[in-house]
Parts: sequence; structure tokens; C-alpha cells
Amino acid sequence: MQPRKGHAAMKETALAVVPEVLPADARPRANHRALADAWAADLRARAAAGLLADRTAEAYARNVGRWLTWLDACALDLPTPADVLRYVADLRADGLKPASVNAYLDAVRGLYRWAETRNAYPAIARSVRGLPVRKDEPLDCLDRDAVAGLLNYADRASLRGLRDAALVHTLFSTGLRLVSLCALDVADLDAGDAVLVYRGKGDRDAARRAYLAPGALEALTRYLAARRSAEGAALDKAAPLFAAVGNRAGGDRLTARSVRRVIVGLMERAGHVHRDAAGKLTRPRVLSAHSLRRSAITCAFDAAGLDAAQTLAGHADPKTTRRAYARVQKGRVLRGLASVLDLGACAGKGAA
Repeated sequence: MQPRKGHAAMKETALAVVPEVLPADARPRANHRALADAWAADLRARAAAGLLADRTAEAYARNVGRWLTWLDACALDLPTPADVLRYVADLRADGLKPASVNAYLDAVRGLYRWAETRNAYPAIARSVRGLPVRKDEPLDCLDRDAVAGLLNYADRASLRGLRDAALVHTLFSTGLRLVSLCALDVADLDAGDAVLVYRGKGDRDAARRAYLAPGALEALTRYLAARRSAEGAALDKAAPLFAAVGNRAGGDRLTARSVRRVIVGLMERAGHVHRDAAGKLTRPRVLSAHSLRRSAITCAFDAAGLDAAQTLAGHADPKTTRRAYARVQKGRVLRGLASVLDLGACAGKGAA
């Protein structure tokens, strides 16, 4: 995506638009990398105390690294709000989407908010607003029959295929996020009650329960039986529920990236996902492993309404569920209108 023309002007006029927090001779000098290291340690401590999710702490610490690299490239040791604005403009010029820019900006905000509380450096990013992010674009998702069709492309005569089929079943049956799915251990499956005990978004402990459909429980049972047979012993209760297959990483916990690769591969073989001439996915964020969660929530909304969909999704606010469903509905409406507005389908076609 090409940045809008206004971003170049924003970068050029940043110094004139945004006032400095303090005159240069009055501003404290700071080692920004040392500040970032201390902030990261504080984030880890808060995560260990249950005040912050581990993934959130890791994301902040990772994202602030780009700011530090930018400071080094610009030879800045006394950054101001105007410099933060220039940084945002450079991120846009690099082609990052608004949501990604805002994630990097949030890390800068967090670092200097924390530094200000330590009297180490002013909160220079406080006055810099994030970029607007549209959340009403139409979205597609596979319906239940299309999701079931993915199973035809998993070779269930092999351990890998049985695992892949169990992944599809579990993702659709429970609507779990990838981070929760990948964190599951063998002990988290209660086969007698057809339940998975999992840790939800932002949770410190595994306390939520996801109920498996009969087909999902059967697929998981077959997969775990095949793993026991392949390993020649009972599975360790602390072993990952979904494990890598192969000589190099066999038995290791599947990562979210690995699950994405599996699901997108099935979607591609089923003809739902396509690549451009360069081999890149044409719509990587529309039909993906996460979109199976969207499919499950949409199916629940269609069948039983908002409350059921919200319960399945685990959303604290029903507005979040309603907004996601509205985007899918918008996609359905527009796709349906495309055939209604097709002049080529008219009986009496005009001459070419």
C-alpha cells in the first residue's frame, strides 16, 4: 500500500507543528536503549505478577526495538514529539498499514510514559495521535460446508493428516484463538466430558472451557491414538496437544505460524486461497487460520443469535461480536448484489 501524499508534508512540517517538551539545553540526556531494557524488565515483572499478558509484554519490547533503530539511524539522542511524528511518517512511507503503525507507536508511548514516571525522560509521544483504522470493511469467511470440505485435503491415512484434520475440527468447533489452541497440553483434554480447558486472551491461568462437537472429539481421539502408536508409549500429560510431525521438530509444540501454514495450505488446495505471480497470497488476512474462528462465530450467530456467538467467541463486549458479524454480513450482501447487477446475465445482451 502506497502512503498518502499528505504523509510527506506531515514529515516535513513536523518540527513546526509540534512544540518541543523542553528546550534542548534543559532536556535530560538519556540512554534510550538502557531505558528500553529497564522498561522491558518492568513489563516482564508485571507479566510474572499477572498484571499483564506475557504476549503483550513481549510485543511491546519487540516493537520498541524499531524505534531504537530509527533513533540510531537519525543520530538522535534527544527525541521530541516532532521526532515521534517523523517516525510515524517514516513508518507510513515504508508501506506499513495504519494498524501496524499504531502498534509501533503504542510501544513508543508506553516506553516514555514509563520513563516519565521515573523522571528519566518526558512522555514525548503523548501528543501524537494514532492513525485511523477502518473496522467496517466487508469480510469473507467459509461457511460450515466449505470448512468441512477442507477435511478432504487432509490425508487421514498419515499422522500429519490426522493432526491437520483435528486442527480444522477443533478450530471450528470451539472458535479458539490460535494462541489458546497452541498452548493446549494433552492434560487439557477431558475426553469424557468432551471439553478443552484453555487459557483465554489476557488470562494468566487455564480456566475457560471449550466444548467439542462429537466430530471434533472423534478427530482428536484418532489423532492422539495415532501419536501414541507412533511413539510407542502413553503421551506425557504435559506434552503439547498439537505437535509437529517429522524428523527435525517432531513432537515439538506447534506454533501459531505452523498452524497458519497448515490451514492456509488446505484452503489453497481447496481453491479458496490464491497466489499472485510472485507467489504471495492475494488476501492473506481474509481467509486464514484465524478466519476459521470467524466462520465458527458467524455460524453460531446465524443459528442461535448474538448471545450464543458472544459466548463462543469469549468477547467481553457484545459490540465486538456484532461488529465482526456485521462485516461478514456486508460481504455477503455485496457478493450477492454482484450477481444481481451483472448485465452479462441479462437475456437480451447488447451488442459488443
